[in-house]
Amino acid sequence: MTNVVARVSQLAAGQWGLLTTAQAASEGITRLQLARLADADVLERLGRGVYAATSAAGEHLGLRAAWLSLDPARTAEERLGKPNVAGVVSHASAAGLHGLGDLLNDEHEFTLPQRKQTRREGIRVHRGDLTEQDVTIVAGLPVTTEERTIADLLRAGNDPEHVAQIIGQGVRRGVIDLSDLAIRLDPLARRHNQPDGGALAEYLLDLVGLSRAALRLELAQSPAGQELVVVGQLTALSEMFAKMLPQFDTAQMVGKMLLQFDTAQMVGNMLPQFDTTQMIGKMLLQFDTAQMVGKMLPQFDTTQIAGLHQVGARMQRISPAIAQLQELSKVALSGSVQAAISAIGSTATKAGLASLTESSTQAAARATAAVQPTHRDGIDR
Repeated sequence: MTNVVARVSQLAAGQWGLLTTAQAASEGITRLQLARLADADVLERLGRGVYAATSAAGEHLGLRAAWLSLDPARTAEERLGKPNVAGVVSHASAAGLHGLGDLLNDEHEFTLPQRKQTRREGIRVHRGDLTEQDVTIVAGLPVTTEERTIADLLRAGNDPEHVAQIIGQGVRRGVIDLSDLAIRLDPLARRHNQPDGGALAEYLLDLVGLSRAALRLELAQSPAGQELVVVGQLTALSEMFAKMLPQFDTAQMVGKMLLQFDTAQMVGNMLPQFDTTQMIGKMLLQFDTAQMVGKMLPQFDTTQIAGLHQVGARMQRISPAIAQLQELSKVALSGSVQAAISAIGSTATKAGLASLTESSTQAAARATAAVQPTHRDGIDR
């Protein structure tokens, strides 16, 4: 008897502590010997032709015993070599094994590629073709994937709302591939008044508030969603300005802006903000003054040149806007415009404002006198 116990234990060890009478017979163990081991509490009879070692774990024990009974002569190892043809846990039993939903699971359901009649109670067999991609292994048992399970449940006529709950749980846990699900639901779409599998998946998700439209609405109403909207708008503005700014000739743009100002008032209002003696001195060193003055004077009404400071004030208001555009677009402006922006707020400019000693009218008069032609003996020289 000790030898029989050893052989039984070895056989059950690779099958979650389970064995069938057909497997025992292949090892030379009779039904009578199995019955005696059951009487001695070494084995427990789970059902017709299936025994379990008393130390076998209880989780999914009934489902495992039912799976073994579908092909009792072969071991679990032999059958798992080709799991898609060995009998696969499916439908409500598969959903329960995946931990999805709360469907009534009073029968152990399996799918086989061929028809099979069974007189065993509590077992339901479906006929269906399964590929290797339709099957995965959970708790050591071959089981239909989450996506195939959902399609099987709908095909079998289960309530769409119950199936939607399963989809919702799977989506929240990140175990369902919606693209794969849409493909599997495509043959069932017309039955549920949907044009295709993708629309059917979206409809089922909407029943549990997880459709794209429902999620967009929920997100839009949340503080985080509103922040994302603002970020999206700023990103869109950034991309827009990034595309726009390289298309502008900044020199031409600034020129057009200046045409909108009263140049006499502009020049008059700018001069009080500078030490004009120092500024003009530095400018004259950098230019051919005769040529410069000759080009400048026809363009200005020197009697109204005292209005430049108003344009300075306007340019100070413009420069922050340019800086903001530059930040949004992440596009570098031209060197000349950057220099102008920097100069407006520089320390040197502020120091020039503090050292103002002459009025704009006096500065304008002196500048005008410096360029007037001298008259001697009535002859221009």
